[in-house]
Amino acid sequence: MGYYAEVAPYLLEQGRGRALTVKRWPHGIEGPMFYQKHPPDGGPILVTSPAELLTWVGQGALEWHAPLGMAVSPLLHDWAILDLDPNPPAGWSEVMQVGGVFKQLLDLMDLPFLLKTSGQRGLHFYIGIEPLHHQRILAIMGRLAGLVEQTVPTVATTARFKRDRGSRVYLDFLQNGHSRTTVMAYSLRATPAATVSAPITWEQRGFGPHYWTMERVREQLRRLGNLWVWKGPRVDLEEAVRRFGMQGGGEWR
Repeated sequence: MGYYAEVAPYLLEQGRGRALTVKRWPHGIEGPMFYQKHPPDGGPILVTSPAELLTWVGQGALEWHAPLGMAVSPLLHDWAILDLDPNPPAGWSEVMQVGGVFKQLLDLMDLPFLLKTSGQRGLHFYIGIEPLHHQRILAIMGRLAGLVEQTVPTVATTARFKRDRGSRVYLDFLQNGHSRTTVMAYSLRATPAATVSAPITWEQRGFGPHYWTMERVREQLRRLGNLWVWKGPRVDLEEAVRRFGMQGGGEWR
């Protein structure tokens, strides 16, 4: 409860106007878990104050997940993401290798990004964009993921089925779908060490997800402040891919 009281402002900023999903463990992480998308009186979960957030926490809401679009226009997203998810026995070293290739691509396209750990095994790249239909984002991010896969096919894959991934890092661009939610920055994860989905700098990528506990995130906040802040204008993703020479593409099917 104390940790969430400290990071409530950052969660509220991310979640403002978004229909949130909570994962609840009313009897602790050894007990049963369930997802909840609606409060008892119906409608979406729209948390607007620290008191509301802490009420949910008191009811066993350990993990907080958010969509990429606002509740009033869920099909228009203002974030584009790529989730790097290693398929065991692939691990963090493979994630770093694939992440390095994706960063090179983003740098080449002059696309800024925010970075955070998943809090479990993976790494999340977030690009703040001008609102765009999620089908176009899926098509564009799928194309970028495909370029990474072509560059390092032995360690990266876009295969949708786990049985086809082998010991590679799954480039999950499908997280851009309008029905998907992703764990929020600063949310705890239901791990034995109570790890956090932690915003990090590129220079900190060597510290894997299990490094980022509540205490280390608190220390990071004391030293560097909130890293989960988009600086500068939002990216026109359509213009960015045109400038890079990527043709059309239509919508994701």
